[in-house]
Amino acid sequence: MPVDFRAILTTLAALASGSLAAFALTNPPLQDWAIVASQSELDRWISSGPTSVALGAIVAVFACALTQRSGSRRAAWIAVAVATAIITLIRVAVPEVAVLDLLITLEVLKSIAAGVILGCAVAASWDRVAAKNGVLLGVIAGFLSARAFGTTTGRLSTSAVGEPAWILLAATAVLAIACAITAQSGFRIRRPDAGEIRIALIAVFALAIGHRVLGSVIDRQKYASEGTAWVVMVVCAAAALTLTAIAAHRLGDQSGAGGKFLWAATALAAASAPTLVLLNGGFDQWASLQSPWIAVLATGVAVALGLRLCKLVPTTVAVVILAAVPLSVLVPFASAHGTASVVVKLAALGFGGAALLGAFAPGSLIDATLGLAIPFAAMTFTSIAVLTDQLSTVTIYVGSYLKSDSDPTAESFPTFPVDYITAETIGTALLFTAIVVVCGAAVRRAPHNSNSAESGVSDAH
Repeated sequence: MPVDFRAILTTLAALASGSLAAFALTNPPLQDWAIVASQSELDRWISSGPTSVALGAIVAVFACALTQRSGSRRAAWIAVAVATAIITLIRVAVPEVAVLDLLITLEVLKSIAAGVILGCAVAASWDRVAAKNGVLLGVIAGFLSARAFGTTTGRLSTSAVGEPAWILLAATAVLAIACAITAQSGFRIRRPDAGEIRIALIAVFALAIGHRVLGSVIDRQKYASEGTAWVVMVVCAAAALTLTAIAAHRLGDQSGAGGKFLWAATALAAASAPTLVLLNGGFDQWASLQSPWIAVLATGVAVALGLRLCKLVPTTVAVVILAAVPLSVLVPFASAHGTASVVVKLAALGFGGAALLGAFAPGSLIDATLGLAIPFAAMTFTSIAVLTDQLSTVTIYVGSYLKSDSDPTAESFPTFPVDYITAETIGTALLFTAIVVVCGAAVRRAPHNSNSAESGVSDAH
């Protein structure tokens, strides 16, 4: 059987594009930026992160729709190469930036370019099984592992995880150009109908803006009473799930539609939020693993395995794996909360998320783009994880000063055990588990008999 080099190029380009888009769209909240500015400027800078990510998600769906309308795979890969060049120029420019407004502008441009890469990569590669899995592998693994780079980068950057690596930028650009050169003019991208585009665009606007607003409401509860904070978090989580339910209903739940894919992506976003917040900001021993590439390797292998077995792993098993990750915080063993456990959690999230997303990958290209953008735009869950982490944080001093022969006057503080499982940790685990269970129940629900006109999704295959 002859080797299809064009298919190999497309798969590699899809993998690189998905990874770059995921890294560029990752901008976790971080308060300790090394920027000298007024408080109002800092507030504007901090709020620009989630706003840029929401914009990038919307642009991704727009880019996919425009690429489908043109039908040209060559044009899609050229757009990916141009967007990659823009991110490369931003990476070069960032060290020279001294004005906060310019840094915010570069951040917005980077998110827009990342959205273009995601939308065009999905449009150009989703029809091939291997290339589709390449996009899924790059996006899911990138989403879960990008935050591991946050502890090794400088603070003056367009993202808390720094700028994309040169090797990733070069690989994406070279592979995209190669795909553009070798693209067959007769192998066109499927054109969507107007209803499919309209519903997907309305859905991404509602979800991206809705999550941004809900996340900001939760962020403002930092200095509220604990009872008020929990009420707001529960209400906002319910509102986010309601928005998802409405969007999923319009996308459709039948085979090949995007409704269940959207629910699967939401489940992954919710299940991973506590672990990703821990990975990015609250895990002091993470540096003992020496390299964030350990997280990349573990997550990548788990995602690849999940995609390979997605048709064999029951939906219930995948949902249980995702739900077990936030619940694992209640395991009363020190080894369950150490450095290695973070890698295990990332691998579990990768396998469970890939099994769900791979099993319910829609035939609609624009629905697929919407679903892949949601984990980055689901800031409601990230804000809940940040706030619950703040509520459950207890500052203690254990053995800060010890008496010794060299300093007999030093004071000694007694060492005492810390009860890791508190009411806050239990509440956090149960809240995120409940969100994942709701998403899992929606995924498992029997498909309804709605026609394509009602759901806004055409039968792609």
